Amino acid sequence: MKKSETKALNVVEQYGQASLSPEQKIFNALLRKLETERQLLAAWQEMIPLNQQLYVSQYQPLIRNYHQLVAKLVHLLDSAWSAKGLSRHDQEKISHIICSVSAAIIGDSDAADLKRIYRMHGGGDFDTDAQRHDAEESVQEADVDRNAQDAHGAERPGKRKKSAKAAAKEARQQEELQNASQSVREVYRKLASALHPDREQDSSERARKTMLMQRVNIAYDKKDLLGLLELQLEIEQIDQSRINSLSEQHLKHYSKVLAEQSAELRDEIAGLEADFRMRFHFGPQEAMSPALAMRHLKNSIKGMQQNINALKNDLLAFEDVKNIKAWLKSYHI
Repeated sequence: MKKSETKALNVVEQYGQASLSPEQKIFNALLRKLETERQLLAAWQEMIPLNQQLYVSQYQPLIRNYHQLVAKLVHLLDSAWSAKGLSRHDQEKISHIICSVSAAIIGDSDAADLKRIYRMHGGGDFDTDAQRHDAEESVQEADVDRNAQDAHGAERPGKRKKSAKAAAKEARQQEELQNASQSVREVYRKLASALHPDREQDSSERARKTMLMQRVNIAYDKKDLLGLLELQLEIEQIDQSRINSLSEQHLKHYSKVLAEQSAELRDEIAGLEADFRMRFHFGPQEAMSPALAMRHLKNSIKGMQQNINALKNDLLAFEDVKNIKAWLKSYHI
């Protein structure tokens, strides 16, 4: 939605009017909130495929290249382990490094030679260790789920009979929902009446109305009141004076629907963000937005390229065992 359209839908103060009413202010605030949430949702929807494309085309090849270089490092260190001039402590450090770095790159592959080296340097049987780790994680996840279920069950005692006050409140809420839905239907009917393509003789105008009616139907199916109001504005069924003269009751019903739309948008945004965090292993406390997600990936690509360059230099230097021994002095287990 264009920013100008949202601004045009606002109720504005009229000459001689002291200030906007509470319902008018609520209506305007909801319009602004929906605009922000629409833009954020659109940003997520635009960013995710771009992020995925960049991840596949640039980051994954770098990861594969890096893993290949790490495998070369493992083989080089394994060969150097028995070289003359290395102390027992140096050998222990080499074995520790081999087990640490090889475990990180053979988890999703069937690299028999790396698994053999891993096992020779005290890492045990990699496949057995991995199965044990997966089993421990499954038990932990089951405990978390069970605790969550227990907590949920504790929060839901047996069903109690509603009090008269609670029943009256629920009835009012149901009536408000019904009135809100009726407001959506009223806007829809006006649009459908104005745009019905079968009533149009001119072929080009009929085609235009057919396209507009498709948009109306999509908005109505989603109970998208704001979308319907924007379409009314687009075909000039409403203008600023009409918006300003909306009754308090109409505004209340409209605000109810807009608030529901806002909640649905927030849920959709939260779902996209949660899925993105899970797929790319971002913690729940890490700041996240579409812009931050792209920036993080670009920084990761840059960082991975730097790691590759550094590892290439190390591999060249480690062809001389003396350089390995010198490097091990600063390595602590």
